[in-house]
Amino acid sequence: ERGRQRVSGPEILLVAAVLVAAGVALSMLAGGEEGDPPAFSPPNDGRPAIAVLPLENHSPNPDDAWFADGMREQLAATLAKVSGLSVRGRMSVMRYRDDPKPLPEVARELGVGFVIEGNVRIAGEQVSFTAQLMDATRDESLWAGEFDRRFSVEEMVSTHREIAEQVVSQVRAFLTLDDEARIASQPTASTEAFQEYLKGRFHWTTRTPQGLETARAHFQRALQLDSTYALAWAGLADCFTVTTYYSGELDPGEAFRLGESAAEEALRLDPDLAAAHASLGFLKMISRRDWAGAEASLRRAIALDPAYSYAHHWLADLLSYSQRFEEALEEGRKAIELDPLAFATNYSQAARLSGGRNFEAAVAQYERTIDLYPHIFLGWAGLSETLLAMGDVEGAIRNRSRSDQLFGIDPVLSETHLDMISDFHRTGIPGSLPPAFDTLSSFPPGWRATAAMYVGDTAKALAWLEEATVGNWPDVLALRNWALFDPLRDHPRFQALIEEYFGDMETSGSREP
Repeated sequence: ERGRQRVSGPEILLVAAVLVAAGVALSMLAGGEEGDPPAFSPPNDGRPAIAVLPLENHSPNPDDAWFADGMREQLAATLAKVSGLSVRGRMSVMRYRDDPKPLPEVARELGVGFVIEGNVRIAGEQVSFTAQLMDATRDESLWAGEFDRRFSVEEMVSTHREIAEQVVSQVRAFLTLDDEARIASQPTASTEAFQEYLKGRFHWTTRTPQGLETARAHFQRALQLDSTYALAWAGLADCFTVTTYYSGELDPGEAFRLGESAAEEALRLDPDLAAAHASLGFLKMISRRDWAGAEASLRRAIALDPAYSYAHHWLADLLSYSQRFEEALEEGRKAIELDPLAFATNYSQAARLSGGRNFEAAVAQYERTIDLYPHIFLGWAGLSETLLAMGDVEGAIRNRSRSDQLFGIDPVLSETHLDMISDFHRTGIPGSLPPAFDTLSSFPPGWRATAAMYVGDTAKALAWLEEATVGNWPDVLALRNWALFDPLRDHPRFQALIEEYFGDMETSGSREP
């Protein structure tokens, strides 16, 4: 009891020694089996870390799966407004929807101490919601609640607030007055607009051309119902922000203009909306090449919501493009901590390592990304390029072949290209890409330039890079650090391209990570 017992100096040293030994033992036990994703440490700031797992859909209509996903998203967003909690990102936790695992394993993979499980059911205007807070490391229930409510914005916000208050109490966190105001705020007065927003977020997370188009339609419908719905404007901005990465149907310039307009409208309605600041920062970087403005917007987003992983992720990209590698890798580490199993956070960190010429670490990070997402071609493509930079031509060709298969390139064209890569690196005689590459409408010019560099066709690589720059394709942003283009760095056309595109960007002047 405080004030009734004194501890001597030797006793303190003994306790310290025991704690150190315990820490070493626990770190060994937490290492996991070989091949498992590595454990992630909880935030160093001492906040309890929590993940809201996918909610089971008990609705009678299978088409209402959007509701279970939307309720999970909104509950996680409510908890993220509590400054005393660290909430894991969506892309990581949604992996467990189709691949459930024991809670201690989930805790290890996500670096959390607590998870929320539950189920939802919507039938007409009635909603049933069951939630259970678990101590994930012990697999023990700390609290459970059942809610039968009418489907309305007011009722859903009230339900999530009640759950958040219970969570804060059970994990011994705290609610500030600002937290209480944030979790009680209603994003819109229109229940129908709220429903359209949830559907929009459901389809946005698919990251497919059709999914993004459907999401855009739902966000636009929500705004027709309530033009002051700031979150719907932010959702629309997010659609335009990522669409050029997943679809070549929309001109990048037009997509970025529309996205920036939507983000600005969201901020006009709600100046403290972190997601809108982050999207605007990304668009300033990718569209207007306003480097200082982009950094200011992204840092503002982080100040408003330190748990928003995409703000850290995009800031890490910006810092990497300006060759501030130590800062970039630190922001990338924060993004991974918040969303440890997401593709974007892991893949981009590998690209940053490669851009800083830390190739061995980049290979390990690409391999981790591929373990998590073996079906996404970008991981294989990035690993191929890094292996090529290291002189492992055979490994580069093997991984490029897998990337081509996943991307859907015609097998004959792929085989021709792979043979040309082998010939070029065996003989040193540059090849010339077949005309078929000129007709690949789904193959953006920046990606065609990489195909040309693989075979030493520098003339076509330069022509396509110039086309990518004129079209403002986003992959040009990485050009200053892209190892594959090192043979062009002394070429006058390449230097002019870098000067035109990056102009006044301040750099650290060093490639060292």
